[in-house]
Amino acid sequence: MHDEKLVIAVRLPAQPLRRSRTNLVPALFLLPAGIGIGTFVIVPAVLSLAASFFSVPLTGGAWTWVGLANYEHVLTDAAVLQAIGNTIVYSVITIVPSLGIGLCLALLANSVVRGRAFVRTALFLPMTANLVAMAVVFRWLFAFQGGFINQVLGFAGFGAVNWLGDTSTSLLTLAMVGVWRSASFSMMIFFAGLATVPGTIHEATRAEGIRGWTKLTRITLPIMKPTVVFATVVAVLGSIQVFDTVNVMTQGGPQGASETILTMTWKLGFGYFDLGAASALSFLLLVVLVGIGLIQRRVLAGGHK
Repeated sequence: MHDEKLVIAVRLPAQPLRRSRTNLVPALFLLPAGIGIGTFVIVPAVLSLAASFFSVPLTGGAWTWVGLANYEHVLTDAAVLQAIGNTIVYSVITIVPSLGIGLCLALLANSVVRGRAFVRTALFLPMTANLVAMAVVFRWLFAFQGGFINQVLGFAGFGAVNWLGDTSTSLLTLAMVGVWRSASFSMMIFFAGLATVPGTIHEATRAEGIRGWTKLTRITLPIMKPTVVFATVVAVLGSIQVFDTVNVMTQGGPQGASETILTMTWKLGFGYFDLGAASALSFLLLVVLVGIGLIQRRVLAGGHK
């Protein structure tokens, strides 16, 4: 009896050490990601915030304190305000269609019986494509001279349209490309959300004769509320941060008609060499994105309650 107590007394101190080793393993796995996030996200964000209050010479040298002058500049500059307005219009044009098309494609992929794997793969392919490469392809498709779209219009008896070179059509053309891209990602999110609907729900609605639009709006979408909110937030964030397609297809032209917040930020910093104003604009964009994330969290928390 005394020997057993002695063995227990000897082994007990080893348990905290074993627990500490167990807790250390996840930290070691997270360490590379933490270093990457700290180096390429947190540190640049802090430097950008600091630079927004200074005049930063691109060639080096001391930073000059200017206070809120950079924020005043970006909030009163006509070109920046035009870029903000274009971003809002672009978002309005792309978000709702991409969500609607994505939901329809998810329902289609979920309902297909034969060739389901092929249909799912085909619908998801736009999301896997390199966006810069696809922007080059779309620039050729919408080219004024020799573009495929204008050639089709010519065969149909219509005149050529300067899709990317006209102030009235450039942003709309970019929005169509944005819908093509975003709808694929929305489809993937909705398709995953449809898998969370219990099979008993489908059986009950089938027994009650509830189908089609009524089932979708009264039963399926309410159950998928977290998925719908997440897909909406992702679509909003993607539309606000559009850069690649604009930079490749129009570079913000003509006359700033397709300029967005990120392309204007890039021009301020590396085109006009005004790093302070670029930092101020990027920090304002960061505040908006964080605000959208907080709204999403609050909506999801309310739905959970």
